[in-house]
Amino acid sequence: MFKLHEGHKIATTFFTTANASSYDAVVNIATFGRDHFWKKQIIAVMNAELVRPDYHLQGLSVLDPLQSRTNLDLASGTGILSGMIEHESEKNGRSRNIVCLDLAYHYLQVAKKKCLKGMLTNGNAELLPYRAESFDSITSSYLSKYVNVEVVVKECWRVLKRRGLVVFHDFTYPPSRRVRDLWNLYFGLLRLVAKGITSWAQVFQDLDCVIKSSNWTHQTVEALRATGFTNIILRFYTLKTSAIIIGQKP
Repeated sequence: MFKLHEGHKIATTFFTTANASSYDAVVNIATFGRDHFWKKQIIAVMNAELVRPDYHLQGLSVLDPLQSRTNLDLASGTGILSGMIEHESEKNGRSRNIVCLDLAYHYLQVAKKKCLKGMLTNGNAELLPYRAESFDSITSSYLSKYVNVEVVVKECWRVLKRRGLVVFHDFTYPPSRRVRDLWNLYFGLLRLVAKGITSWAQVFQDLDCVIKSSNWTHQTVEALRATGFTNIILRFYTLKTSAIIIGQKP
């Protein structure tokens, strides 16, 4: 039997029916538009653009080109990333099927209203309801800090085809003391503002602590290696407040 853990409880508390419709606006404003930039970087990887070698982990090579055809978007939420991948594929004349999976049903309902062409699945990233070797690529944004990364990586391995890519993206607590001072000040302001917005008060009260306590970058790299993924690349963005990790199934 699959048991829910603390990460699931936090995610269920954060992403509710009350704030689903305002999520897109809030994530854009709260990240000063960087959310769109970070997701564009994910798409750059999906389109197999050349990864700068100075970002790859020591001893590991950059990715070989891969044209993804079927993509699974984990923690797809309201479909921001899925919609961007879909739009980019159509713009470049590529055929790419998108499958969206999210724990929050009400967020998928918002995605449905956007008329995304892909299939929407209400499910858990730690127990994927798909057959082995079903996808050419897998993406996730803001998922890693809520899940057992080792379990998710193993599930990704199972459902990925050979040479398939997996891409993880999430917030990271910056190592610089000056950036941390700005970080703490900003989250303090967010907590004050959120007191007047009941649907987001719990999120901005606790999100800071969730990010600080997460060691998802190290755990993900180690899990990818242990599972057998190769060409593992870790890239930091925006003063190391965000990171993207890439792995390839041989």
